[in-house]
Amino acid sequence: MIFKNVLAVYDISDETRLSKVAKTIENYGTRVQKSVFELNISIPKLKELHEKINNIIDNAVDSVRYYILCEEDWQKRESMGISPYNEPDWDKRFLIV
Repeated sequence: MIFKNVLAVYDISDETRLSKVAKTIENYGTRVQKSVFELNISIPKLKELHEKINNIIDNAVDSVRYYILCEEDWQKRESMGISPYNEPDWDKRFLIV
């Protein structure tokens, strides 16, 4: 099975929906900021996540985005500052090309 690197970001206006969205995405990836998750996920699981999130959010006022990144670009990501969510590879040094 092929896995993709995905950045999931969201802006949810209601606290109840916000909590549900965060808990749902948390089951699929690693939180890196309050409203940002890094996922290493198969396309079927990403579609599953998309459906679950679509059933939670209010499309008129909420926003969820998924950025699928190639491995080369994924490895170029850079982390600076504190890591409040204890990401497993936080202190890994990334190469900027």
